[in-house]
Amino acid sequence: MGKSQIIKRGEVICYLGEHFQATFEVISRLGTDSQPIIRTAPGAAEYAGVQFLWDLIKLAQGRSQKYNGVVLDCGENPATVFGALRTGWKNICFTGPPKLQDKVISLMSQHGGQVFDLNKGPVLNLRHSTDPTTDCTSWLKGLQK
Repeated sequence: MGKSQIIKRGEVICYLGEHFQATFEVISRLGTDSQPIIRTAPGAAEYAGVQFLWDLIKLAQGRSQKYNGVVLDCGENPATVFGALRTGWKNICFTGPPKLQDKVISLMSQHGGQVFDLNKGPVLNLRHSTDPTTDCTSWLKGLQK
């Protein structure tokens, strides 16, 4: 995806509200210069739905709506992209065919959004984390070295 933003910083893959909340808190506390990409789990938009994920993230953010850059992984489904736009998502990942990628990139830019290539830098996957705050803190400190 040559026209999309290439990620050169870390990514945190969140599966649960607790993962998002821990990631937001750690980033806020550490005050990192380059905030990692915070993203939804692969396939989550399909099984949970874009509105549920939107609400989950807003709830995890609490009063601070500082982190509005969470990336929704839409997978290969262009219909998920349309649902994301209707919901208010501005940052997505779309891995469909190249012809559709160009159309999705154009559509997102018309609506002030961005399409991201993911897995281009270091990735922290919180899927099996029993302590996302500690895991995120250790990982982010390692990136800052």
